[in-house]
Amino acid sequence: MNENIVQFLKLVEKDNALAAKLSAMKDPEEAFALASSIQGGFTKEEFVEEMDRINRGEITDDDLAQLSGGGDTISGVMSTVTMAVLAAV
Repeated sequence: MNENIVQFLKLVEKDNALAAKLSAMKDPEEAFALASSIQGGFTKEEFVEEMDRINRGEITDDDLAQLSGGGDTISGVMSTVTMAVLAAV
């Protein structure tokens, strides 16, 4: 998984306002624009593909370890983010 996407997801995990803002978005372009303005280093295609992969449950144990940093709330965060990104797809 792209390290910059991992960093963005970790930021979302810590910021309820950001998670709420993302979940209210209905356009993947808008979600990507917000994500890349906060944590750059990935393309729209990479972002949407990773969110889709997460949504399909196709992330590896290594991906989960990279995201969670030992926490147990990342699945809820990923669900919030992926729903926001994929809502209009």
